[in-house]
Amino acid sequence: MKKNHGTGDCLVVIPARFGSQRFPGKVLVPLAGKPVLQWCWEAAVKAGLGEVLIATEHEKVLAFARSIGARAVMTSPRCQSGTDRVREASRGTRAKFIINMQGDEPFMTTATLKKAFKKLQDSPDCAIGTACTRITEERDIANPNCVKVALNARGRALYFSRSPIPFHHPLSDLKGYPWYKHCGFYIYRREALDRFVKLKPSPLERLERLEQLRALENGMQIAVAEVPQPGPAIDVPADIRTASVFLKRLKGK
Repeated sequence: MKKNHGTGDCLVVIPARFGSQRFPGKVLVPLAGKPVLQWCWEAAVKAGLGEVLIATEHEKVLAFARSIGARAVMTSPRCQSGTDRVREASRGTRAKFIINMQGDEPFMTTATLKKAFKKLQDSPDCAIGTACTRITEERDIANPNCVKVALNARGRALYFSRSPIPFHHPLSDLKGYPWYKHCGFYIYRREALDRFVKLKPSPLERLERLEQLRALENGMQIAVAEVPQPGPAIDVPADIRTASVFLKRLKGK
């Protein structure tokens, strides 16, 4: 696959932490004969938004990234989050936009990344861009691992929660209003990323364990693009099998 150096306006950073608590080494676990991280990197390159950089804290990930021709850097093991790792990796670059694309999302699509990026570009009042998708599985509504987002009329995030939001009151006359699931990647304007990592974890962030609430609590607006349903992310070992089944169905279409 050709390396894509993009226009210079955008840098895609894939934080690939080897020491995941729930699934150590998951970024290097094979999925249909190819490590999860490689799926993510190839999707990022294919999007053509800019240079793609893998950021890790482990030599094994660094060595693998370089073996497939990816640009990769070592970041401090003291980074508290993927966002901190992204910011450290992006220092010294001139990109105006920094995309934090997760290293455990093997089915991220070019269309999703491009739509979210355009949404932020078209929203000068917003500091951060991301995406959401309509929830179609009822079990996801009450699942705390499925993060929900409530939006205003212009597609700005009002709130993110692990609880079902907005609440659908049984006496409401608004029937069929959808719930939206947050797609966990972020596009930052450079100055917004610099500001965000300097802010202390906020009360709502600490309550919900959702760092995007830090931005909202500090008045940073988030533009949210609605996109088609994504494929499964890799959070725990059982997700590899789920992803394999999804991939077979995808190929069968």
